[in-house]
Amino acid sequence: MNINLNGRVAIITGSTGGIGCAIAKEFYDSGATVVLNGRSKEKLETLAHDLVTGGTFNEPKRIKCVPLDLTADGATSELVNQTVNQFKKVDILVNNAASIKAGLIIKTDKKFLEHMMLMNYTVPYLLTREALWCMKKQKWGRIINMTSVSGQYGDRGMGVYGSSKSALTSFAKTVAAEYGRYCITANCVAPGVIDTPSTSVMKDDYKSDVIERIPVKRLGKPSEVAALIVFLASERAAYINGQEIAINGGLYR
Repeated sequence: MNINLNGRVAIITGSTGGIGCAIAKEFYDSGATVVLNGRSKEKLETLAHDLVTGGTFNEPKRIKCVPLDLTADGATSELVNQTVNQFKKVDILVNNAASIKAGLIIKTDKKFLEHMMLMNYTVPYLLTREALWCMKKQKWGRIINMTSVSGQYGDRGMGVYGSSKSALTSFAKTVAAEYGRYCITANCVAPGVIDTPSTSVMKDDYKSDVIERIPVKRLGKPSEVAALIVFLASERAAYINGQEIAINGGLYR
């Protein structure tokens, strides 16, 4: 399925991660202008170079790198403002950046809780709020939140992480209810275990056990997650709103 996003402007947070890179590539190759966000300027510039030299198009003007720590005061506004100042609009927001840390409930403290909720819920909330001003004015928009299977069921050590992702799903449903009338949709994508640098450090016996629990008997690919996200950002998904779509090979426990 070929998706044409020519003329669309997409902000992608957490662009330099395993899934984030794949999302950026998929959007760029679909014709969108991509605003790449992460904390490392060097990694963002490397990604931008790879997109231009290895992509379908050779159009560096369709890429903007915005190195920002989104947990800093005013950073979410700064990201949206820089995008609007250069490209005059925001069509698509992909809230992909996240903090993934495990901890048993009795071993987590308030600082741990506040950090996880700030990165995984408050930052996407604030970014969405900022982007909605633009989207409402232009009467079109797509908001896509990255959630997780950990938010769909309880799992050891994932109490805070899973709760932060569940909150993001609830938030997306509220955005859908409030702004659907403006041709703005809000959805979530909940990946299972994806083959990224973060999963490559799994011990072999643990990884084998995980794969055995997945009905398709393999880890997911970042490109598969990215393809779903680009579809949700397209006109073909205009009637999908307020949903959380799992992409997990059938793994639910």
